[in-house]
Order: sequence, then structure tokens, then C-alpha cells
Amino acid sequence: MLTMSTLRLGLAVAALAAAAPETSEPVRPDSRPPEPIELPSPEVVVPFESVKGRPVVPVRIGEKGPFPFVLDTGAGGTVIEADLARELGLAVLGDARIGDPIHPHAVAAKQVQVESLSLGDARFSRFAATAMENSGFSQHLGARGVLGMPIFAELLLTLDYGKSQVRIARGDLPSADGKEVLAYAPGAHGTIRVPIMVGTVGLDADLDSGSPAGLSLLEEYMEKLPLEAKPVEIGRARTINSEFVIRGATLRGALAIGSFRLENPPLRFHALPPNLGGELLRRFALTIDQRNRRIRFHETDASARAVDSGPPPAAPSTRS
Repeated sequence: MLTMSTLRLGLAVAALAAAAPETSEPVRPDSRPPEPIELPSPEVVVPFESVKGRPVVPVRIGEKGPFPFVLDTGAGGTVIEADLARELGLAVLGDARIGDPIHPHAVAAKQVQVESLSLGDARFSRFAATAMENSGFSQHLGARGVLGMPIFAELLLTLDYGKSQVRIARGDLPSADGKEVLAYAPGAHGTIRVPIMVGTVGLDADLDSGSPAGLSLLEEYMEKLPLEAKPVEIGRARTINSEFVIRGATLRGALAIGSFRLENPPLRFHALPPNLGGELLRRFALTIDQRNRRIRFHETDASARAVDSGPPPAAPSTRS
């Protein structure tokens, strides 16, 4: 993220709360999947590069590219730098307003038509994206845009941190077992809200590969959770249209995601909804089944690998 605390992208991709035509009423992003989607093989495998704790994949738009895009499980739509949209001659569909969950409609943007986008051999056709001015993607991440979850809505998407791979296939995950396969509830802006236990407190947290942080919670949880010490300010975060203080503390207890447990993890507290970022997700190969609202967490040895966002948490992990 483009902040002192590296909490989030600092852009409109945290929830893409308003990548939609501008109207007098709040509206949701255009979340319709592309038509058609072409997979020439049962599974398409694409390597990703970790850039400041975020997976970045090579994308072709039409016959141009490849362009680096952040693959963001916390984004409710696909965003393209406005300069790139103009360079590619993408047709403008209308006005949009984008922002963060605090001020979801604060910034003007444009909706554009993408006729064809390729990720490896997977080809996605005819869908709407948001063209954003002054996004900071190139400056801070060397990226030209963000791939959000709607384009994968009809597919199984696996983000394997251990192998630095994205895998795309058709099919369904098995029924939720509460251990590796969890049922999830979609958030208001298309986010994937994963059920977790923080100590004895159950809550849903947004799955967010676009954030390099670990577990981040609303400030109200500072009073609800057992902590090793009083939270202290560790930095400030800036999204596209908000700025706020971040406080940090260590949980006295375990974080549980299905059967995965992490003892005494560091926590961050801020003004945005609960969030699971890359510092935790890099321990897994994650498979997302949006059609059935299921997600599989398969623990890998990724937590032992060095990544560019900093060293892994010192707290040990166990399986129950």
C-alpha cells in the first residue's frame, strides 16, 4: 500500500465501492462476468511476482501488452490507469464514482469497455472496467491497473503464494467443512468476507491480496480483544480519499481461519472494515469459488519464504 504503514494500496481498490455509473443514488459496481470466457486447457497457470507484498500478473488487453496488473481479491471491479485506457482507445461507457469504504463515492472516474483481456492463455471478453486518473499504480507499484474479482466470477481462482502462481479453472469446490473449505458471505461491495475467530471473537474479514498487511480490524475491537499491551500508533494510512491513524498491538490468543491457527499474531486497528492481507495470506494456496461462495485455505510452506514486504510474523502457526 502506498502509505507509511503499508496497510493498503492507498487507492480505490480496497473495495472499489463505487466503480459504477454516476447517479443520484448509491450504486454498485458493474459486477457482471465477461462474455465469453475462453480457457484452452482445463487449468491455466500464470506466474506472479510479489511487488511490495502484492501479487502482480502480466495482462494483455487486446493485442497490446503485457501490462503488469495487481491481482486484488479485495477489489470489487477491474481498474485501469486512465492513461493506459486512452492509449488503448477503450470506449468510454459513462461516468463513475470510486472511493474507499469510508467515502465510497468521493472521486470521479470513467467506465470503459474492455473488449478482450488475456491472463496467460485465459481470455476474458466484453466487460466494463474503471479508468482512474492519477492512480499511482505506475509510480508506486510499477503496475498499470488492478484485476478485481468479477472477471473470475464463473471460475475457480487459485492464488498460490508458495509457488507464486495464479491458477484458473472451471469447476466447483467441495462443500464447506469448516476446516479447509469455508463458506463465505459477500460484502456490500463484492468483497469476499471470510469467517475467522480472533481470540474468542468471531467476525468476518475481507480477503485482500491487495494489502500487504496481516490482520487489520476496526478500532472498536481494541476494547473487545485481549491484547498483550495497549495499542500504540504505528503509522498513518491514506486511501484515495481518506487518511487515518493505524495502531498496533499483539493479540493474547489465537487467530483461527478454519483449522489454521496462528498464536499471538500482531494486529492493526484502523477505520476500515476487518481485513486479511498478504502477510497472512502468503501462508496459503487460496482457491476461490464465487459461484458457490466457498474458499479453500491450503497451508503451504510459503510462510518460510522471504518476501519483499518484510519478514514473516514471528508467531508460530499450528493446525488443530
